Amino acid sequence: MLRSHPLIVLLVLVEFASGVLQGGFPILLPQLASTLHFGAGGQSLALGVEFLVAGVAVPLTSRLGDLFGHRRLLLATLALTLLGYLATALARDLTAVLLGRALSGFLSCWLPLEFALLRDRLGEERGSRAVGLLVGSLTLGSITGAVLRPGLWPLALLPALALLVVWRWVPESRTRAQGRLDWLGALLLSGGLGLLFSGLSGHAWLLVPAVALLALFVRQELRTPAPTIDVRMLVRRATAPVFGLSFLLGCALYGSQAPTLSFQAARPAETGYGLAADSQLLGLLSLPAVLGALVGAVTADRLARRFGPRAVLGCGFALSAAGYTLIALAHAAAWQFLAPSALAGFGAGLGLSLLPGLLMHRLPADQTGVGTGVYNTLKTLAGATAGAVSAVLLDSLLLRPGIPDQSAYVTVWAGCAALCALGVPVAFSLRAERSSERNVAEPAVTA
Repeated sequence: MLRSHPLIVLLVLVEFASGVLQGGFPILLPQLASTLHFGAGGQSLALGVEFLVAGVAVPLTSRLGDLFGHRRLLLATLALTLLGYLATALARDLTAVLLGRALSGFLSCWLPLEFALLRDRLGEERGSRAVGLLVGSLTLGSITGAVLRPGLWPLALLPALALLVVWRWVPESRTRAQGRLDWLGALLLSGGLGLLFSGLSGHAWLLVPAVALLALFVRQELRTPAPTIDVRMLVRRATAPVFGLSFLLGCALYGSQAPTLSFQAARPAETGYGLAADSQLLGLLSLPAVLGALVGAVTADRLARRFGPRAVLGCGFALSAAGYTLIALAHAAAWQFLAPSALAGFGAGLGLSLLPGLLMHRLPADQTGVGTGVYNTLKTLAGATAGAVSAVLLDSLLLRPGIPDQSAYVTVWAGCAALCALGVPVAFSLRAERSSERNVAEPAVTA
């Protein structure tokens, strides 16, 4: 059976650890800031630097995995993540925290490398079916981390255990891409994405040089025989809709998170809206969305085999659109968030589980790592874009200085609903792709 395959079991455990790390650290950040005496700006910077490194590192490590072995790069990123959490636990000032969080950004590289390992060792069909189990395990780990709130040292132990599991029991991938790493392209991509994320985080003047560097990157990739990222892959009829859906899903997921928490924490006596939720209530209110995503992720494969992946994916985007619409229409009490959040989370879980598998079917075998890495990078870019737009809305539509008007939150939720609704026809327009081998420009080399 698929579920009993040893590789799937091992990688499910690794992704559970990843989920605990991603769900547990943000809960600990305010306490860490209080202990080390840095404020909200420092907290945003600590999360932002991790976000930035993730966006730059994922496509590069994915390409290196295609060239030199996905297990080898998974071990390297596990070790860097371990160093990051150790540095965070040992930190005595904000500078050390930022160093630790920068190294911790390599955590985002794990999943695309694992996708490539699954496809290589299990084949295209079984590998794509196993994606839902990894995403479900990641979601369950996030719930566990948020609820248990482990300390910094227990969190640092998790990448060490995951490193041991991968080193001892996970086999190396056999397929290798031909060519070499385009170092000039990698430098242009790193600089361009770094400036872009910084620009979206509040330094708008950096957007112009960011676009210039990314344009040079595209020019370089089109000319070199061994590109870091095959940019033509982004516009192919088979893959472009999947990448577009990943961007839409990332905008809806990440664009609503911070504004929703801010609205729920607002005090009605001061603003005329909000739930005056403390940290415990905020955690409880976040559970329906996460649990819905978990159910969607673990049931997506079964539903797709019965009704077809396009239909299930389209319905997932429609359910998320309905959930955000209901929140935009009614949000005066805590109970009004529960069912719509679960609905939106379930739809997102379907998308998070099915999109990587659909992409695997459309990618050449020797581009699985870099292709899924681009998929993850687009979600990261979507999060940065949506977060920046949401921040502009909350800073522009004001009830009074420093206090957003309720209409700003409604606009954010309505925007998320519109983005998800846009994904419905795109999902239904996807063509069936039985094999990606027809897309391979050159034969793969088997190690």
